[in-house]
Amino acid sequence: MSSETTAPIRIAFLTGRSDPSRCGLSPEQRVFLDALRAPGRELVDCNFPYAAPDPGHIAVPLPVAAWRNLGDYIGARRSAFSRQHRASVTATFEGVDNVVLLAGSCGLELLANLGLPADLRARLHVFAYGPVARHAPDVARLLCVRGRSDLISRVGWRGPVHVVDGGHMDYLRRPDVHALCEDFIAATPCAST
Repeated sequence: MSSETTAPIRIAFLTGRSDPSRCGLSPEQRVFLDALRAPGRELVDCNFPYAAPDPGHIAVPLPVAAWRNLGDYIGARRSAFSRQHRASVTATFEGVDNVVLLAGSCGLELLANLGLPADLRARLHVFAYGPVARHAPDVARLLCVRGRSDLISRVGWRGPVHVVDGGHMDYLRRPDVHALCEDFIAATPCAST
């Protein structure tokens, strides 16, 4: 099957919300995502929940961002979380055979609690960096990457990991993480190389 007839892979970030009113990608996320651009790939230019009242991205001080991400991590356990976000997430990935999610930090926990339909979960391939989650979501494939100096992920994730250098805020700047992500995408069904 040629790349012209191969269904594209949709690639998107799924992380905690440092600013719940926005879903724009940070400059660092945008650079990482742009570096993944290739034939047969559709890049989603916003972050979870893929719909927000305000467009764009505004930098949030790290302590505020950490507090809000903790709120998402805890809040994702409530049924209201899935009721509020399931439809926008499902709509973002309709019409594609395979989705690669770049799940940063508590993104894995958010995904596990969305209660997505089984047919969608079967098309999700999750590249989790610095994962913080109580358990793995039921998805097609999962690769978790943890930095040697990432104490947050070491405490917050007990599953298997691929170890790299760096800490919790370093992943998207690391060439080895980018290479692992490229390999993960290339191994996704229907990926064009």
